[in-house]
Amino acid sequence: MIYTVIASLGKNRIKEKRDCRVIRQPLRLLPVEIREYVDSAKNPTARAERELAYTTLLCGLKAFFNLDGVKILRSPDGKPYPADGNIHFSLSHSNGATLACISDEGEVGADLQAEIDGERAERLKERFFTDFAPTGDSFEVNYYFCHIDGGEAALEKICPAPSDGGFTEKWSCAESVMKLHGRGFADASALPRLAAECKTEIRKIRLGGDYYLAISKYR
Repeated sequence: MIYTVIASLGKNRIKEKRDCRVIRQPLRLLPVEIREYVDSAKNPTARAERELAYTTLLCGLKAFFNLDGVKILRSPDGKPYPADGNIHFSLSHSNGATLACISDEGEVGADLQAEIDGERAERLKERFFTDFAPTGDSFEVNYYFCHIDGGEAALEKICPAPSDGGFTEKWSCAESVMKLHGRGFADASALPRLAAECKTEIRKIRLGGDYYLAISKYR
């Protein structure tokens, strides 16, 4: 199963619905190796986003897989992965919002991206994309929003809207594909081939602004 947990640093929250089952979990202190990585970010916002991403990751590991105290390692290129080889995850953060995607179905690549528009979108499109386009595939992903209050987190199941196209959808899809394959945008020319090797679920959510989220897995 694939679970994606979204959280936000801002005051905008998705209101809990009475017909949704809310999973409550006590929050644990971040392990030393994660704390060191979080504190290594020079930008205060980046530090806060990293901390929130790992907090939701550890909360999701406990809530959905009953895994506690999982040791997080980092590959030579900096990609985090769990010492437990049966579980896979991918993290992302953008403009005050974070995403933790956790899977026991194999490797995943995930991206959360605040909407990119205007001149910046045109510049990035010209630099990175030629004939690449999202595949439009869909598969089962369970989405949750994480409300954090003091020492407790509440995970509420949500249903993000279908993506409505545009440049940010393409960017988020591309990011998730590259992260799944362990590549960077230096290999952007390989995107069409890499995308054909995987399925990508793309959704849209509003967190005080529009965000796109893409989850990729191998076919």
